[in-house]
Amino acid sequence: MPICETDELRATLPDCAAEADARGVAIDQVGIRGLRYPIVVWDKERRSQPTVAELSLSVGLPADEKGTHMSRFVEVLEHHRGELTLGTVPELLAEIQRRLEARTAHLEARFPYFLERRAPVSGVASLMEYRCAFVASRLDDHLDFTLEVEVPVTTLCPCSKAISRYGAHNQRGLVRARLGLTDMVWIEDVVALIEAQASSPLYALLKREDEKHVTERAYERPRFVEDLVRDTALALADLPGVGTTEVEVENLESIHNHSAWAVVRWGAERSELPPRPMEDPVPFGHWLRAEREARGLTQRDLAAAASVSPSVLSRVEHGEKGLSLEALDRVARALGHDPEKLALRAGVVAPALLARVAADPEGFLAWSRGL
Repeated sequence: MPICETDELRATLPDCAAEADARGVAIDQVGIRGLRYPIVVWDKERRSQPTVAELSLSVGLPADEKGTHMSRFVEVLEHHRGELTLGTVPELLAEIQRRLEARTAHLEARFPYFLERRAPVSGVASLMEYRCAFVASRLDDHLDFTLEVEVPVTTLCPCSKAISRYGAHNQRGLVRARLGLTDMVWIEDVVALIEAQASSPLYALLKREDEKHVTERAYERPRFVEDLVRDTALALADLPGVGTTEVEVENLESIHNHSAWAVVRWGAERSELPPRPMEDPVPFGHWLRAEREARGLTQRDLAAAASVSPSVLSRVEHGEKGLSLEALDRVARALGHDPEKLALRAGVVAPALLARVAADPEGFLAWSRGL
């Protein structure tokens, strides 16, 4: 049918959605949901990645309007067929506002995102899936854009490790980050930061040597759900382009018939973040673990070099035990640190330094209070 005939026919048909409504109830969101649609998102390595999203599109409906025109959502989507990013979403929402004569417009796009991961020892490559979403709202000219990323990880229970003679129970954890963006943030960077806080990342493909590495790595990096949610929230809050931060961690427990769960939510104002002391706030055990891992040493490696047992070193790294001055000296030399400085970081004052303080307490106090 020619276009002119179609227009003439449309003009003769009733438009029920455009009728007035007398009930006085505004609708916050009305639209379409469950529409599967091919999109392209930005990829840090390959520049773009095609995927298939499940979309929800909606607008706010005033109290005096009976309905919205559902077909226009798909028409706008077809007009903007292509990439869906922080750069293109504002224009798409603005067109929805214009076409449906609405003050507010909303979009939710949930999609799988794939990254190539190499096993830690063998180097064999495989694709890992991460569930992601763009959630955006536009009120007049104001845009809110949230990036959601779900990362599966391995967590190992610190309590189980401390009390058990043989091994410790571990489980898969799901870390869900919801980040209110003020600028472009790569999904890859969010994934990397989250995985760095866990006992171990997950891999789709592992050979035996990789399985050994992952098992031992998790054993040396036990994490409560509370540890993982706090460390992840701190790491993501420092990521450029991130305003609001919500981190949810769910451990799918392997020895319980329930999950362990925790959430941290922070607003956009940095004043809402916990105050950072001027001095190093990291507990000695956490600092020691980071120094060891930065040198590629396992707990067994450092324990052997410092002539302490691996179980003692594990308890030190988890803040359950201290080391003698002599053992701290050996640990310092194994890591290439000044023994006196490392002892102070551990809260132990060497007798020679204590004698110097005792010889001039007034001078020491004046110096310390002036910091």
